[in-house]
Amino acid sequence: MMGVCYLGKKVKHQKLQALAKEILNDWDAVVAAVNNPDLPLTNNEAERALRHAVIARRIGYGTRTSEGSLAYSCLLSVIETCRLRKVNPWSYMASVIKSARSGYPPPPLPAPS
Repeated sequence: MMGVCYLGKKVKHQKLQALAKEILNDWDAVVAAVNNPDLPLTNNEAERALRHAVIARRIGYGTRTSEGSLAYSCLLSVIETCRLRKVNPWSYMASVIKSARSGYPPPPLPAPS
């Protein structure tokens, strides 16, 4: 495949040239699953994890500030982590707020099972 990409860099079709260059630039990532059998062959799991965030962004027209974007991404990360660890995210966030108001650090999330 790498040889095909080197040939693709030399063709006149600009989009094919660009694709060949991009694949060669990211070659380590392209073959990572072949070199490490513990890695998944696709990123479907990551895509599914982001699906709700993408839909919410489209419906809500995104955020207006960088602070809003940061808060939104942090909340999504906490919610997704809770979901994966089978913890109610709303109860967990309520306990985090309660701890912060009392001057204590946030409670740890249970380890994944």
